[in-house]
Amino acid sequence: MTADTGTARRPGRPRSTAADEAILDAALELFAELGYEGLSVEAVAALAGVSKATIYRRYPSKSDLVMAACAAVSEQTREAADTGSLRGDLKIIVGNVCRMLTTTVNGRLLPHMVVEAARNPELAAAKRRFVAQRRQVCLQALDRAVDRGEISADFDASAVADLVAGPLFYRHLVSGEPLSPAFQRAHVDNVMRALTK
Repeated sequence: MTADTGTARRPGRPRSTAADEAILDAALELFAELGYEGLSVEAVAALAGVSKATIYRRYPSKSDLVMAACAAVSEQTREAADTGSLRGDLKIIVGNVCRMLTTTVNGRLLPHMVVEAARNPELAAAKRRFVAQRRQVCLQALDRAVDRGEISADFDASAVADLVAGPLFYRHLVSGEPLSPAFQRAHVDNVMRALTK
């Protein structure tokens, strides 16, 4: 027990945040350049300037490493979505997704991720975990709206979460239409109309 905190001291040296960042940056860079199959833990370690053991202590598998790197980038563009109104929350949620898709490496990697997850069960499972965590933001916003009496509880929350995010990813991955501020406002209006009829 330490004298000042009363908590047990963990053996070994504390984790280096610089090493954490270098590992994730290297993983993203190599994934963008080489794809999932071309990415190796050895190459990430060399680019990050750390040992393979350092990486494996943090990430048991290559898929865990890739998804952690994508999650870290996604967190950098995420603003807290609890404004006191569903419309305000949806504006933030939609804006966060659009910024992630258009201004970060995640947006450029997403097509590769979709392809690789379709043929790699381990990466597909990691992607499902990541998506489930991200969907919680929208599901929580819907729960708060029900509690405030803004909307009825008579809807499928999972389907509404798909309704919020689906068109954004479709535009980015399929149609190539812009995720403009005007589109984002119209999209939030459409979702609100669907929920408040």
